[in-house]
Amino acid sequence: MKRTLVTAGVSAAIAGGVPTAIGWMADPRRASFAYLFGYTYAFTIVAGSLFLVMIGYACDAQWFVAVRRLAEHVVGVFPLLAVLLVPVLLSMKRLYPWTHASRLPLAERELVLKKLAWLNEPFFVARSIAYFVIFLVIAELLRGLSIRQDREEARAEGLRRKMIGIAAGTLPLVALTLTFASFDWLMSLEPAWYSDIYGVYVFAGGFVSALGLLGVMTVVARKRGALPENVAAEHFHAVGRLELAMIIFWTYIAWAQLILLWIADLPSEVTWYVRRWHGGWEWVGLALLLLHWAFPFFYLLQRGLKRRPGPFVAISAWIVVIHALDVYYLVLPAFEPGRFRFHWLDLTSLVAVGGACVAFGAWRAGGVRSYPVADPLLRESIHYEAAL
Repeated sequence: MKRTLVTAGVSAAIAGGVPTAIGWMADPRRASFAYLFGYTYAFTIVAGSLFLVMIGYACDAQWFVAVRRLAEHVVGVFPLLAVLLVPVLLSMKRLYPWTHASRLPLAERELVLKKLAWLNEPFFVARSIAYFVIFLVIAELLRGLSIRQDREEARAEGLRRKMIGIAAGTLPLVALTLTFASFDWLMSLEPAWYSDIYGVYVFAGGFVSALGLLGVMTVVARKRGALPENVAAEHFHAVGRLELAMIIFWTYIAWAQLILLWIADLPSEVTWYVRRWHGGWEWVGLALLLLHWAFPFFYLLQRGLKRRPGPFVAISAWIVVIHALDVYYLVLPAFEPGRFRFHWLDLTSLVAVGGACVAFGAWRAGGVRSYPVADPLLRESIHYEAAL
């Protein structure tokens, strides 16, 4: 299975990467935005998976142990994402208006000039490197200790406690890192606008999509016999409950940001929404309301659908797919405000980055067990039963 994923991922990366490279030569600015969209989609899912692993440790969640390794396989993609960030940094002048603030309209220019102590190219690059150093160190440390636990059964309890300490102690740091990365890579696409809750919104979208991916991987791994037999309905249900909770949280954060900025009615704040309520973008916003909230919300309210592998994998896959629309809504309106226009580069970039991540993650997962065989809580996790 892992070899098949490597082959499929490499094929997708080539199939999407070649036309993306051609498009980059023909229209560098449009290709830069398309690539940022594809990159952000992959990054938010992997970052969400890191949060999932860390929260599982910090809460000492027994049910999560049996499926934790699947999320760790996703977290293993971080080294590739560090490399794939390079085209974003090389495209700064095409993506970020603050790199040429003197060309901005007067009202925006005055606001942006006040932020140049933060929004300047050398500091931007230095911060981006620092963000990935933090992500990589914590992700590789937790993943490495988990794999090491498989080989050192005598030290399994000590390693488990060490991982709990690392995860609980560094969660605030990772949360702040993702927040500032969201401000830099996404919010500064429209540098005159700001929102204190923006980083939380990006986290919520990434976390719910990471749960969706975990749901898909759990069902597929269970079907192929890569997980113990007792990992079934109860674990599907546990992941499904979290999916429902995070769908509600994502909706709440989106609504809170909208209503607070709209009530204040300040030009520097509402412009982000005004640009997304004209030229076809309003339909994307409505689609998010229906497809990212209403449909999965009412679907996941039904207990039986969360416990059956077919319906559960279907909604989990839907959550992963619809996250692309959410990221698209964050990135692309900055390219051409007030005008929705899909470009084939958006699809090829998504396929290229996604394929590369699948191939790299599957390659790193080769030779690694699909569940932590020596974890002291594995037996309790396998026989987990929900209270409700």
